[in-house]
Amino acid sequence: MPRSVWSAVVYPALIFTVALLAMRNGINSSLASIIDRYRPDLTSYEKFYRNTHQDPELSGVEANTAAVVASHLEGLGLVVHSNIGGHGVVGLLENGLGRTVLIRAELDALPRHEQTNLSYASTKIMTDRYGNERPVMHACGHDMNMAALLGATALLHGAREHWIGTLVVVFQPDEEEKGGAEAMVEDGLYSMIPVPNIMLAQHVTPLNSGSVAIASGPVLMAADAVDVRVFGEPCPGINPQLCQDPIAIAMRIVQSIQDLVKKEFGEEEATVACWGFHAGIPGADFVFYADFLLDIKTVKPKVRDEVLVFVKKSIEAQCKEMDCPKDPLFTSKVRAPLTTNAESAVKPIREAFSSYFASNLLPMELQRVTEDFSALQGSFKIPYAYWNFGGTSSDEDIAYNHSPFYAPALDPTLKSGIDAMALATLASFGSEGHAP
Repeated sequence: MPRSVWSAVVYPALIFTVALLAMRNGINSSLASIIDRYRPDLTSYEKFYRNTHQDPELSGVEANTAAVVASHLEGLGLVVHSNIGGHGVVGLLENGLGRTVLIRAELDALPRHEQTNLSYASTKIMTDRYGNERPVMHACGHDMNMAALLGATALLHGAREHWIGTLVVVFQPDEEEKGGAEAMVEDGLYSMIPVPNIMLAQHVTPLNSGSVAIASGPVLMAADAVDVRVFGEPCPGINPQLCQDPIAIAMRIVQSIQDLVKKEFGEEEATVACWGFHAGIPGADFVFYADFLLDIKTVKPKVRDEVLVFVKKSIEAQCKEMDCPKDPLFTSKVRAPLTTNAESAVKPIREAFSSYFASNLLPMELQRVTEDFSALQGSFKIPYAYWNFGGTSSDEDIAYNHSPFYAPALDPTLKSGIDAMALATLASFGSEGHAP
């Protein structure tokens, strides 16, 4: 290679690359020191976790939980907006001109009878928004997600001299029934806060405590809810039980539709489950219709469209074959959009996690569960990153999210959750004035 080419091209490029790597290493080293210096005393966040675990609230009725987190955010000096899209809470911390980063956790619990042996286990019974008395438990881990988000907010508040921009802290209601994110947007979320440059969320899972997992691309499935009504017909002058019975028709459809979809698309591409069934009223000798609810999960948008069409046509064909007097009625809605991490959002976070968590950073596999976090985008195309942090001690039996036995281990789960969210936020802002 001629010396002139080396001097003019290769050498400057090499120097630039070395300098860039050194700067990134310096930033990541700086991030770790910020985390260690400003991490809050965990005692109050452990107390919050225990209290919230013992006093959970169901989707849509999270008033007390929302009030507690709002009070904590106000205590840190954030500007707080409450009752957004239900009981949603948003805290705003402006810290100069820069990027806007939104960080989020969920408020709601599940209708479960807790079967852990914790001293702070929930024994609570409450009325859900439909008027039913239900046992309540934080079986998904939203109590840990909230505690980690509050702790990370305190850390970021204390470390204000190390980042520039606007921090938006969102506590979303109604995640379990998948309506809260959309409701907050429709209730004017982005008239109260600036549209973020990036959105971040994390979730505790049965990974080993102290570990985190992240990846770009699809990480959680999409879900569609399809309400179906099939019709029967009375037979004048004869036994009504000899007529087209919509209950029997609906049962045959429910029993067959899962296998039909599996055969057509493969269970790795799509799954269907019946989540509800209702027909008849006491005292009636004939049922005119039966209703059932299908939950359809997919990963690829193209497959999703094809599955929805296939399900509709299959049910129509079965109703025709069984001589239903009317075509079935369908009402569909998106229960949870596909969660697809943007590489632009993930890259600086992955670098920060790699330096900080080292071998405890894991690749995040596609999970066959759903979230409505991405619905916080509204009509804006906001890049986002969603990752998991571990909550299971290696020496205990593994219970999974939504199980009545599920409860994350406090140590070191809370610490790693706080650190992960604070690290990701600093990396997304650009620590010490550096752009990510």
